Amino acid sequence: MTRTKKIFFPALAGFLILSSAGSAQAAADDTLSFGMTMRFRYEFQDNFNQKYYGENPQLGSADDGFLLGRIRAGLDYKPSGKIHLALWLQDSECWDMALPDRAFYNGKLEMEDNPNKDQWELWETYLEITGPADLPLAIKVGRQRIYYGDKKIFGPGEWGNTGRWTWDAAKLSHTFQGGFVDTYYGRTMVHEPVEFSLNHRHSYESFGVYGQYVAEGFCALGFEPFFLSKRDDHESYTGEDGGTGNLDSYYGGIRIFKQDLHGFDGSLTSVRQFGHYAGDDIRAYGYHGLLAYNLKHVGMQPRVSVEYSFASGDADPGDSRHETFDGAFGARDTMYGRMNLFHWMNLRDAQINLEVRPRDWFYLKAEFHKFRLAEEKDAWYLNAAQYRDKTGSSGDEVGREFDLVGKFDLAHGNSIQVGFGHFWPDEFAADLASGKEANWVFVEWMYKFSTAIL
Repeated sequence: MTRTKKIFFPALAGFLILSSAGSAQAAADDTLSFGMTMRFRYEFQDNFNQKYYGENPQLGSADDGFLLGRIRAGLDYKPSGKIHLALWLQDSECWDMALPDRAFYNGKLEMEDNPNKDQWELWETYLEITGPADLPLAIKVGRQRIYYGDKKIFGPGEWGNTGRWTWDAAKLSHTFQGGFVDTYYGRTMVHEPVEFSLNHRHSYESFGVYGQYVAEGFCALGFEPFFLSKRDDHESYTGEDGGTGNLDSYYGGIRIFKQDLHGFDGSLTSVRQFGHYAGDDIRAYGYHGLLAYNLKHVGMQPRVSVEYSFASGDADPGDSRHETFDGAFGARDTMYGRMNLFHWMNLRDAQINLEVRPRDWFYLKAEFHKFRLAEEKDAWYLNAAQYRDKTGSSGDEVGREFDLVGKFDLAHGNSIQVGFGHFWPDEFAADLASGKEANWVFVEWMYKFSTAIL
């Protein structure tokens, strides 16, 4: 880290804390406004890191404490109710992490794609036109986030310090009574820490359609059908026969949800993946179910829920069929355990949650996960190259995880989050990685500020 940044970040943080009491939220009809968000998070990882599990990782340290910092700052210009021009920058930094940057070199991209650091990049920078010619349409062109529903198919991945999925895209939205239909074409950004993104390649190319319709009535359901592609034509994918080629993948599915029925709510997502992975045919699928009950009139407003996530794995690594579901463009940061040991790939995740709100400004969530592999001969996708038993003799029991996360909403745009996680390894993790249990703690401060200029 340079001397300039050592001085800049603490000084800016101090200035914003002192000035936050006098800050003003920009109104929706302000012509020009300036906004900023700042987030600092300290994490300590015991017996794991972002690439390895156990006390002897090939890179980094098994016991690592580090600080993540992210600043987003920009302008929003709205000369009328129909035009929105956004120009925002993001700087993501990481201090004292033992895991070196080279651990995030992506062979398919032939460059580094770092979830922790990316210096002064364009963030949301777009032109949006709403209601052209008084039609129920909106057009959004430029760098943007694309996310829907519960963020399992499309999610920005905001827990990651750089933000997992950032798009250079054009999106056309049509709204109607009860719903919308979005059509888009775009490419996803690579988080290469020191090279400006407009000077290097993108990661994936995609087009797709995502819609929503919420029926009326007592038992009304919401429906979110979708179809999308995920392509990379750089011939950097290796099939089961050893040959290389492109990724040409497609997804079709639907999410069905019910928001409230006598305190109950729930959702069901089902998606099929097909296409080609180098010379292999893709035949994969995933699904997720959620059922919750809300005790709204009880003290602390408890919410109890159960979830189950499934992602298919590859049962035969030599049949020229790629059967590992890869999760499309979904987030993973708050879904498959808060320690981020799992992706929506070759996974069975049974989960139970308890959420309470002791005060309006305090929220607490506890969750417990039981993780198994969908296919014993496929990998644990924390690190597929390291944690795979092609014989299947290590079984499918990976481990269990308990997480506890609390959030405090404070005055003047400040908030604090704290959390703890514990992982108990089962047979598969003990055989291929380590039988030692792992722990994780974090403390995060976030500040949001917006003020009118014109």
